[in-house]
Amino acid sequence: MYTIEQAEQLASEFLRRMSADWDYGVALFPGEKYRTQKGEFFYFTFQSAEYVATRDQKYYLYGPCHISVHSATGECKILGVQESFAIDPFNARERQKH
Repeated sequence: MYTIEQAEQLASEFLRRMSADWDYGVALFPGEKYRTQKGEFFYFTFQSAEYVATRDQKYYLYGPCHISVHSATGECKILGVQESFAIDPFNARERQKH
């Protein structure tokens, strides 16, 4: 079983490999509220590196920017729109109700 810190390192390495040929840099969003565990998976949020550094909206990546890491196998993947909506890893819909 991986710890959340180990899973975060796996997610960071996965993101670096996946984004190597993208037109922009990306990074995991720092902070405890952008990483969580639900069931057998850890979830992390990523965003453009420029947005993470500056918080300037012109660099913001829209859409689900989530990576899942399986807690036992370490398998990583970027979640699609439907999967992000179904899982709601950071309870966004629950927070909108309040």
